[in-house]
Order: sequence, then structure tokens, then C-alpha cells
Amino acid sequence: MSRWRSTAAERGRDRTVLDDVVRDIGCQRVRRVIVNQAVIDWEGWDDPAIAAGSTVRWKLLVDGDRGPSRGLVTGVAEIAPGGVLPRHHHEPEETYYVLSGRGVVEIDDTRTEIGPGTAVFIPPSAEHALYCVGAEPLVFLFTFARDRFKDVMYHFDAA
Repeated sequence: MSRWRSTAAERGRDRTVLDDVVRDIGCQRVRRVIVNQAVIDWEGWDDPAIAAGSTVRWKLLVDGDRGPSRGLVTGVAEIAPGGVLPRHHHEPEETYYVLSGRGVVEIDDTRTEIGPGTAVFIPPSAEHALYCVGAEPLVFLFTFARDRFKDVMYHFDAA
């Protein structure tokens, strides 16, 4: 299992609130947050063994530790040309939406080529991997139905 890393300084700096409107939703008060990914630092695996085998890096855009969101984590990730997000699984379902680059997604025993405009749904606990196969990085949006990214426990599988 591995978790992401960030410093308190990064957490305080990585969101930009463009308005301070608070809306009542039932018993909850929710504030809108608008994030500019250009001001967020890239993150990676804190486990050196995983980091050595994976060229993926990400920026968390919506996360309960960084803003008032609940039930949704959204981020943008990048895999370098020839790189991989190694075979793994986690309990919550996940989605990818490819923004640029070319790749191959493997879910359980099925491989599918993906490119810009491709949306992928990964069922709960499905083993999956992602490979960048083009000359440019594979950039994709990812989502989890969780409050915080740190609530997603990654289990990396044997190659």
C-alpha cells in the first residue's frame, strides 16, 4: 500500500478560491472552490520501490483535505513516454478521461488502446494498469467517489 505526499505549504497554496459564496444545502454549508492546476505542484509515490517502477505523477484538483468537497476526488495525471502506472487495484471504482497522448489501459485481462476523448470506467477492485505508448506524455483526468485521495488504498500486484 502506498499513499501520496504533500507538504502543509503545498496544501495551503494549491487552491484558489475565486469567490467566497456559501450555499446552504440541507444542513450543510458548502463553499465553491475553483482551482487552477498551474499553481499546484506535481506529486508522486512516497514509496521508493513504487516510484522506481512508475513514471506517473499527478495533481489533486478536488480533494476533501484541500477544500470543502465531499464524495469526490478529481485530479490530473501524466505518464511519461514509454512509462507505466503498474498493475494495481483498489476498492473504489475509478474513471479516466484522456486529455492528450496515447496509451493502453489494461483492466483485468483486457487491453484497449486509448487516446484523447476516451473515457474509461474501472470497476471496484479490478486489477488495472496504464501504459503510455506514444512519443508524448499520456495526460488524463481521474476521479474517485471518495472524500480524500488518501482514502484510496493502492495495492500493487506482481508483474
